Amino acid sequence: MIHTLARILLVTTIAWVLSGVSSSAWADELVELPQDLEIELALSALPEELQDAASIYIRDPRKGFVLHREGSNGFATFVARTSTRFYEADWAYTYPSDQLIPIAYDSVGAKHHMVPFFDLERMRIDGVPPDEARKMLRKRFSDGTYEAPTKGGISYMFAPIHRAYAAPAKSNEIFTVSFPHYMPYAPDVVSAELGSMDPHGRAGTLDHGGHNAGPHGYFYFMVPADQADQIREKYADTLNRLCKLNTNWCLPVT
Repeated sequence: MIHTLARILLVTTIAWVLSGVSSSAWADELVELPQDLEIELALSALPEELQDAASIYIRDPRKGFVLHREGSNGFATFVARTSTRFYEADWAYTYPSDQLIPIAYDSVGAKHHMVPFFDLERMRIDGVPPDEARKMLRKRFSDGTYEAPTKGGISYMFAPIHRAYAAPAKSNEIFTVSFPHYMPYAPDVVSAELGSMDPHGRAGTLDHGGHNAGPHGYFYFMVPADQADQIREKYADTLNRLCKLNTNWCLPVT
């Protein structure tokens, strides 16, 4: 099944809509992850050679993200449970119950891109209403609290599974996909000015609910198909555990 999935899942936004599994689960009650599974999923975001020396953050239900292991190679990884990609969108935002975004940053991203993820999780825990959280994110991006990076860097999302917004500028729908990729930083890039980048959908830009990528924008590039196969094979047990915890964490079988 995993081999078949690797061949049919496309990487463009259209492909997310066609191949994903959507859900109407928008309750505030978060689906928790066992700690060992959370750590394994966080590390899966990184290339294998970077995992042993990376810092790991885990979610504390009372404190938000806390340091579990101090690393030495400048990379930090965690499993985001609330995406920041909605902040410019106009649809009614509520905290999702089962978003799942394993993501890793180099030292540049840890200083910039990682901060609003951690702030948003803290807002959720502190009981900040969802729409207020969005207003706070908008303000912090617009007033420069969340700065664009001043030099290049990279974020890795090599994990075998993600559950995230497909097209946050258009809707609040969340989809489950297998989408191993990596993301050089691309602050304030306007996607429409670039064309398709790749007519086969293997590369593109990510918006944050508005017309451009925002200060913490990214380019994305798909890993080669054979490498994506290997990632899914390596983490087959992880995928099985996730699917048993929540049916929305089962990869689609289309």
